[in-house]
Amino acid sequence: MAEETELAATDFEMSPPPAGRFSKGLNFVLENLAMALMAILTLLVFANAFSRYAFSAPLPWTEEAVTYLLVWLAAVGIIIAGLRQTLICCDIVTYRLRPGPQRIVATFCALLGSATMFYCAWLTWQYLQIFGSDLSPVLRIPKGVLISALLVALLGLAVTLLVPLFRRK
Repeated sequence: MAEETELAATDFEMSPPPAGRFSKGLNFVLENLAMALMAILTLLVFANAFSRYAFSAPLPWTEEAVTYLLVWLAAVGIIIAGLRQTLICCDIVTYRLRPGPQRIVATFCALLGSATMFYCAWLTWQYLQIFGSDLSPVLRIPKGVLISALLVALLGLAVTLLVPLFRRK
């Protein structure tokens, strides 16, 4: 059993960052943004826990701030995963196809997936127009800041789904 686990661990490979110059720069910016968001999120959670248990005075605003940061962190993370082409996929059918039909199915899936993401982004944009100016209860930050994370994630994912169609093989 231990040998199987060890073997499985060595077979796992991280997908390399994107190869193009623009993609590398974008990947660098997104990774650093994700690290900064994670660091701030960690500090806020620690500060709240420390304040709660050391001084019996929790910082209620940190919960709301952490929620906002976590949504933005997820948005950045999904774009990074899309750029690296490491999103979860099910290739039970496609791996059995010859290269020609495989490309056709991959192209169809990329176009359909991207169109779906663009449509969801459009719906999110409409939602943002209606509810984006509502204020959060504690920090009084417009909810548009939170909703915008979903919009950015959907647009980023829609674009990254199309990237393989334009890569030369």
